[in-house]
Amino acid sequence: MKLIIRLSLLMLTASATHATLSDTDYYIALLADMLERKTIGDDELVQLIENAELGQVINPISQDRADIRVSDFIDHEVAQKWVDDADLDPKQVAKWAQENLVEQERIRKKRKQVQQDTKRLWKEVSSERLSAGGGHTCAIQPDGIAKWWGNNDYGQRDAPSDLGVVRSISAGGWHSCAVTGNGFVKCWGNNSDGQSIVPLDLGAVQSVSAGGFHSCAVKADGMVKCWGSNEHGKCDVPSDLGAVQSVSAGGFHTCAVKTDGTIKCWGANGYGQLEVPSDLGVVQSISAGGFHSCAVKADGMAKCWGNNSSGQSTVPSDLGVVRSVSAGSWHTCVVKADRTVKCCGNNGNGQCDVASDLGVVRSISAGTLHTCAAKADGTVKCWGSNEHGKCDVPADLVVLANGLVK
Repeated sequence: MKLIIRLSLLMLTASATHATLSDTDYYIALLADMLERKTIGDDELVQLIENAELGQVINPISQDRADIRVSDFIDHEVAQKWVDDADLDPKQVAKWAQENLVEQERIRKKRKQVQQDTKRLWKEVSSERLSAGGGHTCAIQPDGIAKWWGNNDYGQRDAPSDLGVVRSISAGGWHSCAVTGNGFVKCWGNNSDGQSIVPLDLGAVQSVSAGGFHSCAVKADGMVKCWGSNEHGKCDVPSDLGAVQSVSAGGFHTCAVKTDGTIKCWGANGYGQLEVPSDLGVVQSISAGGFHSCAVKADGMAKCWGNNSSGQSTVPSDLGVVRSVSAGSWHTCVVKADRTVKCCGNNGNGQCDVASDLGVVRSISAGTLHTCAAKADGTVKCWGSNEHGKCDVPADLVVLANGLVK
């Protein structure tokens, strides 16, 4: 890939034997083909020049490497000598510039996609390290070892002794699932409907989601597989679903974000939780709750549908852009653009009473009757029902080391 060039900055003297560049921007054309081909933006180029950290350049004619720092080109005479020595024809330099104008637009789009992917990655890393379930909570520490607290009536806190380091965790109604360090799924706890028996043919996965009485995973190839209770068909993955970006197992239904960014839901529909709004369009993420569903749209706005008995599907009119949304059994919480938290819906146990001293957070997880957030410093805070101690966060728990929180 060629270096991004702004043609308007390139000044050539047509009558000259060699290319003559402006005193200010000569290095742009000079370095266009002399640098090893790589994607680099104008802002990075300026930073490289300011820091004088680029170690080598490439002669466009001989392809020989030369140990010359970018800072050396700040001397115009040195730069012009390289132009002359390489015998760069003005037409050839102009051709490079024109090619790079096209390349600039392609790279601009690519960089935008990279930024979106990075944002999504950090959101996933944060959200999948903390999960509030029915009566228990789990989180992953910086060393990859998970911790559980709260209800243990079904052994949902008794992780397998060989679990080791995990990539992500998900707390269901009364069972827990995790993606191990080597990419495989392990589940434990309540197994009344087979929700903790991982299919032998599942293989490596990208992610796992534990629902009320079923579990779902996104396989390595992007396909979805669900197991456990199939009441209402919540484990019957649609045959036309195809590969997906993510999956969310709710109380009695399942939703997935397809590769094109649209949503598909299946399972129980007693409250319209499967009826994706026609104007929803492309989304960033999906969260299946007890009897409702919520998504973050492409523009960052939250939208919910389904059961609204406690106002859990009524998005506050002043909410604005959000970073993430989590649908609990009867309440909903979001991380706003300023990284503060707002919750709505059933508040019978204080699960919507966000502490005034919570501050900014990295992620949020709404459970059945409680809510947990990963704070900016990596610590965790939970509120709502504390039956079985599900809000009693271990004193020494840190979800993300400060250096990993972006």
